[in-house]
Amino acid sequence: MNSTKIEPFDMRPNPNVNEKDIDALNLREYLIETKIYKEDQPVESYISDTTRIAELVPPLCARKSLDGSLCLKNFALLMFGRKESMYLHFEYVFSVVSFYNGTDRSDPTGKRYEITGTVLEQAKKLLSMIDTLTYINFDKESDKPNKEKFSRVALQEAIINAIVHRDYQLHEPVRITAFSDRIEIYSPGALHWGVDKDEFISGLSGPKWRNQSFAYLFNKLKLTQSEGQGIPTIIRSMKAEGCPAPVFNLGVNSVTCILYAGK
Repeated sequence: MNSTKIEPFDMRPNPNVNEKDIDALNLREYLIETKIYKEDQPVESYISDTTRIAELVPPLCARKSLDGSLCLKNFALLMFGRKESMYLHFEYVFSVVSFYNGTDRSDPTGKRYEITGTVLEQAKKLLSMIDTLTYINFDKESDKPNKEKFSRVALQEAIINAIVHRDYQLHEPVRITAFSDRIEIYSPGALHWGVDKDEFISGLSGPKWRNQSFAYLFNKLKLTQSEGQGIPTIIRSMKAEGCPAPVFNLGVNSVTCILYAGK
């Protein structure tokens, strides 16, 4: 029996990129935002195979076995890499946002946007669109005239989950599709092998990450809930907004979260 441990994709060294492919400004901004940055420690000191930017995150680099030179790990390139370097090796890592006035894709006036950049930049751009996605229903006859059509908290959690837990080896983008009655958040990659489907759908599954480094780095920014709390948060916040329960479609190579509008 082969007992060789397969290193998770996000933490694998990528021999095709080196320390010059890191965008130091992106890295510095993250360190400042998470209060990790120290004035007496240059940003470049974190671009190594020994220094960690956080306790539970491995070093950004590794040493090649052949010549001992530095190369980046996949998560470092996807989170902090130069845009041109990232897309040279991961041209399919982007997100698509589509808007339709009706309840299906036959609407000829649908709008489509491609969101590019590092994984972190994409997440921030998508979150900036939440106001558009969760637009307010101004109903003067309602006892809640300013009620959101969709749960903002649920949508944020679903978007971040789609980015953090997607399979970055699949050549597909994250897709967020807004219809008049629902929003569908499509994430490439099947449910993690260690997660029970029924427990996942009911919000009872324990923490299990496909990309642990992304999960921790996003959590430090407070963009996502702590371990294992994403799905329960979506379920709870949809109920609190008076919206139907979320629907999770678990495909062979995808996970789709569907958030229906409240009445």
